[in-house]
Amino acid sequence: MLKKLLTLRPSLRSEWLSVATAAYLLFFMNTTFWRKSTAYLAGQDFALSALAVGLLGAFAAMTVACSAKYIVKPILILMLFSASASAWFMDSFGITIDREMIRNAVETNTAEAAHLITPAFGMHMVAYALLPSILIVWIKVLHRPILRKLGVNLLVVTACLAAFSSVAILNSGTYIFTTREHRDWFPTLNPIFPIGSAVSFALKASGEQNIVVAPLGADAKVEDPLSGQNRKPRVTIIVVGETARAENFQLGGYGRETNPELSRQDIVYFSDTSSCGTATAVSLPCMFSVYGRAHYSHAKALATENLMDVLTHAGIKTEWWDNNTGDKKVADRIPKKELFRSDDRRYCQNGECLDDILLAGLDDWLDAVDTDAVLVLHQLGNHGPAYYLRYPEAYRKFTPDCRTVDFEACSKDTIVNAYDNAILYTDHIIAQVIERLKAREQALDGAMIYMSDHGESLGENGLYLHGAPYMFAPDQQTKVPFVVWTAPAFDQSIGLDKACLAGSAQAPHSHDNLFHSVLGLMQAKTKAYNSELDIFAGCTSGLSVMKKQSQLGRG
Repeated sequence: MLKKLLTLRPSLRSEWLSVATAAYLLFFMNTTFWRKSTAYLAGQDFALSALAVGLLGAFAAMTVACSAKYIVKPILILMLFSASASAWFMDSFGITIDREMIRNAVETNTAEAAHLITPAFGMHMVAYALLPSILIVWIKVLHRPILRKLGVNLLVVTACLAAFSSVAILNSGTYIFTTREHRDWFPTLNPIFPIGSAVSFALKASGEQNIVVAPLGADAKVEDPLSGQNRKPRVTIIVVGETARAENFQLGGYGRETNPELSRQDIVYFSDTSSCGTATAVSLPCMFSVYGRAHYSHAKALATENLMDVLTHAGIKTEWWDNNTGDKKVADRIPKKELFRSDDRRYCQNGECLDDILLAGLDDWLDAVDTDAVLVLHQLGNHGPAYYLRYPEAYRKFTPDCRTVDFEACSKDTIVNAYDNAILYTDHIIAQVIERLKAREQALDGAMIYMSDHGESLGENGLYLHGAPYMFAPDQQTKVPFVVWTAPAFDQSIGLDKACLAGSAQAPHSHDNLFHSVLGLMQAKTKAYNSELDIFAGCTSGLSVMKKQSQLGRG
């Protein structure tokens, strides 16, 4: 039987196998790209047809250039698997695979990745990658003598690039205008953009290997109106939310009761807050950095100390508890607990833990505080697509809720229900942090800041999850909830006018405010502090000295 199959093996010149693979990649692995192309070039049939011809030329030039003996099959198969995986995520969730999305994939953990590697994904890979790869392996590739092969390959590549260039020149006006109007168009070209993003990430990562961290705020020290007096320790707990979007927060006007517990607390809700990025790998280090979104880069964040370091320089106790996929190097130089590695069956199963684990040791930690302190609680929050695993049964209020990671098996309403249940549970976690601080008002002056790292798309315009390039990311991914609670005694100790703070809550804010606001709240004076980005500065009499110092330092 095997001998018969071998005799039936088709044979094909390497350049024709490469061209055939190029056509397969372009027309079978680019559903999202061609859907956008058809919509954006509606009524321009010639430009659309020319685009297909030109891109086929570009794809063929790419594959033929790799059609050397011994390497052509492995390279074509690698392209098939890469393109097939990229196509699945782009077509299913509407995501764009840019450099930061590659970073997210590299920095994720096994449990998070497992939610995306579903049976449907496996079937897709078998049908669109494995079977075509088997066909490539089966085909007998005919190679010319090396010099003749180089000549033929060069001729084919030149002809293909000429076709691509001709199309680009003849339709340049149309393509340039359309690209400017729809920046999400060509980033979906598969596998060109994903491969380019992977190469870009690898180059960036290699350049970041030997970065030395520069000190920041080494001059920091606590100075406040009560200096020299016997005051209680100030404790601020920063709850870093995960994938919570402002649009689904009742506090911001959402029609559902997703914040029943916080609504009963004396909190200030900042209703127009923008994130630094659309994924944790960007937003988390950015929101704790001194740079702000306009000047932030991953390399700069690695090369500079952050908010937690500056607080430590000021003599403030700092600690980080993580129930997500890690602190992204923000907490490298302070005590931290990686609670997501816990096997405590009260909260954890299958490598993930409910956010109640963040509360489990909080009472003991607070009881041991005897100095000014800042604790960060990094939630698992609303991390998708397994929203239904982010809340216990008691918070399954909105039903029916999507009980699978396969969104195609769920209606949009059930996906939103599951997402809202996770918001409801987050509301409980935040409120419980506040209650624990309130219970210790005789011993501590407490404050709580909640800020989500980024938002989430739930099917709007065909998009799901997060991680869209910021330049064309929808508000659902960039607008995040931002909540502040302070105890009355805390307000008194720094001269905070809560009514004044509430009066500024409708103004635009962003992750840029966190660094400076926490320093202001904790009365940590340093040249790194910028009063203009401190949400408390204009409403806190005790910060007047800091404000003057900040202005002098920048001047």
